[in-house]
Amino acid sequence: MNNFDLKKFLAENRLLKEANTPRYPEGKLSVEDKIKAIVPLWQQLQGADMASRDQINDKISRYTSYDNPNGGGSYVFAITDYAKSAEDVAKIVKREEAWLASDTEGEATHSIKLLVPKVYYDVESGELSDTPNEWYTDVELEDADVTSYTDGTELDDVVFSNDYDQALNFAKRYPNLIKVVG
Repeated sequence: MNNFDLKKFLAENRLLKEANTPRYPEGKLSVEDKIKAIVPLWQQLQGADMASRDQINDKISRYTSYDNPNGGGSYVFAITDYAKSAEDVAKIVKREEAWLASDTEGEATHSIKLLVPKVYYDVESGELSDTPNEWYTDVELEDADVTSYTDGTELDDVVFSNDYDQALNFAKRYPNLIKVVG
């Protein structure tokens, strides 16, 4: 007699759909505590030089990054690119945390069309290009954190975390590389 329970096996081996989980300890804070921590960081961004901005973005990322079976993501750019006030920061954190808590991938509201065969993403600067040599020499590329994408869905998932606003922002900044459809 075979008593094998596939559902139990998959659940025990975490192959069933997993929740979005915080990547860093700061991500485990309550929504209100995240807002209290992120708002002062966002305020420091206003008028900060590029070196300081990168450091502050990294700190905000510790509160907003998550892992899931698809790799995960972060909603840091939704905050840094779209918040115009402390209230906006709070709204974005609440909206994104509600989505993360729902443990759903959600309905796709858009798709990304690549306008070039391959798009490169510089993880450190957060920029897109159709060539990594825009940022680095061939020798420097060996140590650079650059990824490439030939599929708009993968780019959207990994870089934009399927966030329509982030995708739209990148499409405006790089109209010769990508287009948001839908």
